[in-house]
Amino acid sequence: MEFINFLKEYLNEIKPIEMTDAVFLQYRYLDNHLDSFGIIQFIMTIEEEFEISLLPEDTESEEFRTIKGVIEIIESKKKL
Repeated sequence: MEFINFLKEYLNEIKPIEMTDAVFLQYRYLDNHLDSFGIIQFIMTIEEEFEISLLPEDTESEEFRTIKGVIEIIESKKKL
């Protein structure tokens, strides 16, 4: 839950989000929430907050397009 709460708070500061966690997990935030500069800031914030490095193959993946996918990427990086 740590990851979902952080991501929800982060995106909510940019534009209010009114949805349950279940819906939020499937949210395609790249389509609706962030511009290109916002995406860069989002990536840098995730890397700093969770002390991970995201590779281009991570951020260009289909997985990275939903909150659930971002959480799965973070979890896989934290295990390394």
